[in-house]
Amino acid sequence: MRPQSTVDWIAFVFLLIGAFSWGYFVTDVNLLDQLLERIWDPLDDVVFVLIALSGLYWLVRVFMPARGPSDAGERREGGRR
Repeated sequence: MRPQSTVDWIAFVFLLIGAFSWGYFVTDVNLLDQLLERIWDPLDDVVFVLIALSGLYWLVRVFMPARGPSDAGERREGGRR
């Protein structure tokens, strides 16, 4: 599923950051912690929360069907056949 809106793209970027962060975490290097603690100590915690929220957003987006006017129209047309 490809990101379609601005919120989709923002969440997708945070997911990529989280994926690379986990890759470094497995090797005992917390890259986000090292980079963001220099700016502001709680900033890395904020970014990890945003990564978690992005993951939840994408889980809902991928596994929950979209409900909108286009779906209702398709259902009505399918029932007329």
